[in-house]
Parts: sequence; C-alpha cells; structure tokens
Amino acid sequence: MPFSEPTGDPLDVAVVQVDVRPPPNTSAVQEDLLVARKNIALDRTLVGSTPRPDLVLWGEGSLDPAASGDPATMVAVQRAIADVGVPTAVGAVMDDPGGLQRTSELVFGPEGSRIDRYDKVHLVPFGEYVPWRSRLDWISATRQIPVDRTPGSSVHMVDAPGLPPFGTPICFENSFPAIPRAFVRDGATFLVVPVNNASYGFTAASDQHLQMSRMRAVETGRWVVDAAVSGVSAFIDTHGRVVTRSGLFQPGILRAQIRSSTTTTAYVRWGDWLPILAIVLVVILFLIPRRRLPPPATPEPLPPSPRTLVVLPTFNERDTIERVIAGVLERPEHPDVLVVDDSSPDGTAELVRPITARDGRVRLLERPPRSGLASAYLEGFTTAVREGYDLAVEMDSDLSHDPSELSRLLDAARQHDLTVGSRYVAGGSVTNWSRARVALSRGANAYSKVMLGLPIHDATSGYRVYRRALLEELLRTPFAGAGYVFQIELVMRSDRAGFDVGEAPITFREREHGESKISRSIVFEALWKVTRWGLSARLGRGPAAWTRPAHQRR
Repeated sequence: MPFSEPTGDPLDVAVVQVDVRPPPNTSAVQEDLLVARKNIALDRTLVGSTPRPDLVLWGEGSLDPAASGDPATMVAVQRAIADVGVPTAVGAVMDDPGGLQRTSELVFGPEGSRIDRYDKVHLVPFGEYVPWRSRLDWISATRQIPVDRTPGSSVHMVDAPGLPPFGTPICFENSFPAIPRAFVRDGATFLVVPVNNASYGFTAASDQHLQMSRMRAVETGRWVVDAAVSGVSAFIDTHGRVVTRSGLFQPGILRAQIRSSTTTTAYVRWGDWLPILAIVLVVILFLIPRRRLPPPATPEPLPPSPRTLVVLPTFNERDTIERVIAGVLERPEHPDVLVVDDSSPDGTAELVRPITARDGRVRLLERPPRSGLASAYLEGFTTAVREGYDLAVEMDSDLSHDPSELSRLLDAARQHDLTVGSRYVAGGSVTNWSRARVALSRGANAYSKVMLGLPIHDATSGYRVYRRALLEELLRTPFAGAGYVFQIELVMRSDRAGFDVGEAPITFREREHGESKISRSIVFEALWKVTRWGLSARLGRGPAAWTRPAHQRR
C-alpha cells in the first residue's frame, strides 16, 4: 500500500527544548520554576525572527504544578508568547479545583491568552497514578507518586488562530495507535506529541519513543512533531522518515516545515481491523501447504520377485527379536533381514547370532551403545543400496509392527517409491494406546502435513518400504534429524525430490516388552524442526523447499 501524501499547506513549526537537569540540592518546587524560566528564556529568542514560525511547541512538563500554579510564572509565560506573537502549545501539569491534577496540553493564542486545552486520557500506571493504591501502599516505592492524576474525559483535537486543527497525544498516549487515530478521526490535520522522558536520562527510551511516532505517522498519514522537554524532539513526515531531530538535554530551537493533511489512510478508516486482517491473512498463507506443481513420476515396474532387505534396529529387544525375525522370514516374498544392534545390554545380539549361523538370510551388524535409530536405518539403507536390493524395509523390532502385514506394504511398493504403513487411513488402527497419546500422534501428523505440505496422513510411522532409486537420492545429502523427526524428514525429502509417496493401512500395537524410546526432548526436536522447515519452505529455502521438477529428479 503506498504511503499517504499530505494535502495541506506548509507550516513552519518551532520546538523549544531545554536542559531540565537541575543543580544539586534543588527542591521540587525550585525545579519546576527553573524549568519554566528556561522555556520562557529560550522562547523569547524567537522574538523578531524572520520568518516568524506559524506554531511554537514546548515539551511535556514545561509547566509542572509549582510553575502552572504560580500566577507570576504564568504571567511571564503569557508575556513571552505575546512577544513572539505566535500560537504556542505548552505541556503542563495542572492542579484543578476539587483537588484534581491532570496532565495537559495548553494552547495559547498569539496574544498570550489561553484558548484551548487537552487533558491526557491514558495515564501512565505507576508513573502518573498508582493502580490499586490502597492494596499496594505497603510498597514504599509507590509513595514516589504522591498524587493520582485524573484522566481527561475524551480525545479531541485543538484549535489555534490561523492554523488547521491538530491533535496532541501526550507522551505515553503515542504508544497506543488507537489514540492518534482518534485525533485524526476528530479532524486533526497533523499531530504534536509533547514528550517528557527526562527521567530516562541517556538511555535508549527516548529513541524508542521516537520509533513509535514514526509508526503513528505512517498509520495516520500525518506529520508528527515530537516536542520533548529534554529530547528527543523530532519532525517526522508521513512516510515515517525523521526529517530532523535534536539530541538529549541539548537546549535550543528545533525548526522545520511540515504540511497538514486531510487524507484518510486505511488504518484511520478501519482501525485495528486492518492489522487483525493482515495477521489472519499471513497465518492463512503460512498454513496453506506448499506443494510442488508437477505430479510425481510413475514408478518403474519392479521385478516379479524384488530382492528385499528388512532393517531391524535393536536396543534391548531380547523379548521380541526372535519372533520378529521368524515372522519376517515366513513372508512369501522371501525378504532378507539385517539386525542393527546398538550393543544391547540385555543380550539381544546373543540371540540373533545363532539365527545368522543357521539361516543365511539373516545378518547382524553390531555397533557402539545407543548409536541412534536414524543412523541405524541409514546404515541399513546403505547396505541395501550397496548390495543391489530392490527394496528396503523400515520396521520396529518390538512387535508394534506386525510382520504379517509386511506383504501388504510390499505389494503397495509396486505403485509407490515410498510406501508408509499408516495408522490413520481407512483400514489402519492403533491398539493399546490412551486417547491422549492417539490425539498427540494425530496432532503431530496433522501439524506436519500442514506445515510441510506432505502427501500422507502418518509421516511419523516407522513401518515403511523404500525403492532403491529413492534411497540413492536420499543418501546423497546428510540428514538434519536424529530422533523420530528423522521419519518426517524422510517423507519430506522424498516428496520434495519428486518421488511418489503413498500409504498402506497397518495396525499399530503398543509394545508389550521393554520401554518406549520416545522422550520429551525427541518430541520438542520434532516440533522445532518441522516448524523451521515449514517456514523455510514458504520462503523457498532449506531442505523443505521444492527445488526441481520431478522429471529432473528421476
């Protein structure tokens, strides 16, 4: 959306900024009077200036209670303004009848008389009042705010002779976009922000406040003038650019030309609905799965009896490994078996060795303790590719994956490069799981599907069949995931590389022996990586981004 351009005539504006730091041992009353005298003296330097400014601004707190309540000081203020002969807006704290105190912006005419006033409607908690004072009076720091100021009744623009109407959100109010918007909707053609950040010293707070004014300028399509009692004073155009600014605690006159405007920006028209709709749109765009345009290529036909290697990673699977191996060897497809054991303390390898001795279709690969599930499968995949197997199977060794269902997956592998045994398609199921765990699993898969645009419903399943061409492609690049997110990464990279990924139903049975390897850290790793991959894919970067058409991958 283009920036708003001002439509009104130019205005010459001067900002009076003083050094409010008092000498040591100055009382609060003396400090108020000293700051007022400094503003009066600096304002008088504009007398006889050519050209004369159209508007003069003093910062918030230029007239604090001891000064605004002192008749002699107020007479001196009015005389100085009359001598300059220019409408002037002054930040003040006013003690009103009935014991009320307000933070205000006073507008004086060129002859020095007060002609308008705006009272701050959004006060600073623990700065201008103490919320729940009666309950917090045991905190000694609350006594640093001796008076709870009273907010103004409403936001309204102010008028000065010869000037278009303008708005005066006071200091903290500029942090809330709705308040400057209300001024503009009331008719303000430019904005003046009286600022008092003196108590923040030389910290970044004043510059941070300036950034807020830059945002308000763009949102409202209005020039914004920050008039700070001690800095930073600044002029900001409707593009949010700082045209000129002062330093902190540097006394002087900051002067520039602005332009009023009556244009209406989208934010002024629709308010907070605009950013809300923008956020909703961004969320929708991020939730729309990024899918490749060309469909996957049709896999080539497999041999009538494809050579198949079933990879069984083990760690403390003594109670089940023999039955798993026996179940696999009974399959009519005559698959071979590779047991990858991470030096199981329970002696899993000791049970497998006799089987390898009497059946040449079974082999054992022994590795250091806890080398990891992902690396076990990668070693199995490497073996399958090196030895020319047509298919490689992922399968758990704890009987949660039924060996009798292997034939169904191998049959489906004739139509897909990667066949995933799915719990969440028609015919699939989960037994012996609590509802909470099923919900967690389904939620994780739904999140992965949406974030990564995956073509299947059960990307976390570990019962799978891979074709050799796919494994050759996958093994060219190192994997980022080490835990169970490895399974999601395999599906994602297969899909992104243009291979056909499909599902076949399975029944998953919770293990009856041993302990689950899933931990909280594994779940967090999966959540973090899926989120990062999903965001990267939407930006066209990272392993999740689809980079080449399918026919170029095959």
